[in-house]
Amino acid sequence: MPFASRTASQAPQAGVQVMSFGGGDVLLAAPDAYCFDRRSSQPDKDGGFALLAHCSRMGRQNWFGARKSAVLTASIGPAKAAATAPQAADIAAMFPDAKVLETREDQLLPLVKLEFPGAVADSASPVHWRGAFVLDRHLVALALYAPEGSQALGSHGAALLNEMTHRTLEASTLPSLETAAAAPRPAAAVPAPGLRPQPRPVQMLAQNTKDNTEPRKKRRLHQRIAGLFQ
Repeated sequence: MPFASRTASQAPQAGVQVMSFGGGDVLLAAPDAYCFDRRSSQPDKDGGFALLAHCSRMGRQNWFGARKSAVLTASIGPAKAAATAPQAADIAAMFPDAKVLETREDQLLPLVKLEFPGAVADSASPVHWRGAFVLDRHLVALALYAPEGSQALGSHGAALLNEMTHRTLEASTLPSLETAAAAPRPAAAVPAPGLRPQPRPVQMLAQNTKDNTEPRKKRRLHQRIAGLFQ
């Protein structure tokens, strides 16, 4: 994998934690201390694919040697018309060959912990978390992979995916408070129906990053993350 041999000088800055997908409709936001691997992430006009790892592991020859390490992925694509938010049972039904170890619907993101007959990548546990949510016209499917014994395979991993969901919804849907405070307000002004929120500075940065992203050849999931846990 190209990101497995990256030098420290090529590692993304820790503050760059937002990336644009689906032509700017989805601003995917990383959980605290996690960064996007921009060589592996593939935004496009319909959605795209993102891969994230802990920022402190970026640029190392062996990112995932620690048991605390985890890899987060997001697949963004068009949602069906009038699609409702998927539930844990809906997510589990998509993987009939997997054993359902746990379901969680006590937070924003419905989650299932699945065990597959084989690992997705060498040294990765066959157990991992999956969740999904609908944002505007897009379905965002999240997954978390980790080596055997990682705390991310427990409640810590569920919390990471929920944090990513919260931040993504906030970045993608909330209006710019800074812009609203600076703009003059006419008396008795009535907001126009269907008016989209104005992008915040971090959104504009994410969109610019997306515009500068070169097209990449799509690869299968196991090829994207193979060898990460060695």
